[in-house]
Amino acid sequence: MKHFVLATALAVSVVAGPAMAADVTLRIGSVQAESDPIIKGFNIFKDILAEKTDGRIEVKVYPNGQLGDTQELMDQALAGADVAAFTDPNLLAAFTPELGIIGAPYVFASYDEADRFTSSATFDEWAEQLRQDSGFVTLAFNWYQGPRNLMTNKPINARADMEGVRLRTPGAPVWVAAGRALGGVPTPLAWSEIYSALQLGAIDAVESQPAGAVGSRFYEVTKYLTKTEHIQLITGIVVGDVWWSRLSAEDQAIVADAAKEAGRQMSAMTIAQMDSDYAFMEEKGMTISDIDKTEFRAAAEAEIEGLGLSDALAAVQAELNQ
Repeated sequence: MKHFVLATALAVSVVAGPAMAADVTLRIGSVQAESDPIIKGFNIFKDILAEKTDGRIEVKVYPNGQLGDTQELMDQALAGADVAAFTDPNLLAAFTPELGIIGAPYVFASYDEADRFTSSATFDEWAEQLRQDSGFVTLAFNWYQGPRNLMTNKPINARADMEGVRLRTPGAPVWVAAGRALGGVPTPLAWSEIYSALQLGAIDAVESQPAGAVGSRFYEVTKYLTKTEHIQLITGIVVGDVWWSRLSAEDQAIVADAAKEAGRQMSAMTIAQMDSDYAFMEEKGMTISDIDKTEFRAAAEAEIEGLGLSDALAAVQAELNQ
């Protein structure tokens, strides 16, 4: 009897064969926590591609900076690795300056406006220019992380209240300009260092989208959240042209479409989650308030002009029929 069972098992294994390995692997990661909508969106991207390609294209997801920070991922992608970088337009503006306007303060009033522009012909032209300028291929740029707000340890009732406040920003020029528009002293710092820097008093404030603030527990080291909503944070996925060129035209279309569809689903999750994120932070003791944005908007206009992005802003407004 034992011999019969063994023979049957061997027969089944021969018929079934070994599990098929994926033909193509793409690793994607972010510094965000596993609970963040970004990571959930990556897993949606993974599932869509697995279904559309019968497992031929496999996406591997890495949260919490396991693959490195954003710049490291971009460097890997550009070097030809099977890595996708989840990045913001300000980092890409180092290659194609016009893209910086997408992350500039008070350019978009809502996700809908940002999504409309990054689906426009002008954006497609800029994305193609980016590929020529840098070797980055844009899969999608419709991933919404929410509005960026100020988080401080003192109440902010006017722009003057930010004078002398050391505000963490990413290092890209447009982010630094946004920090100045808010009235603070821009202090470039890696995302992974923010919590300890706030805890130790090396910085006084941070600006963050709700999900990012919850995932990184900034509510533990700040007391006030002021809804400046200075940036509608639209981000996207890029890969290197070397990796991209290994795919057939058919698979390229499948991967890009999957990235856009996952972006739409992730953005819907972000919007649905925002109210609960704000409520959670209030439960943890934060004071959350609105503010008149007039002063911030005026300062942002001057910063955009100073960055030489007035023509890019005009192109955005033309696409939005403003």
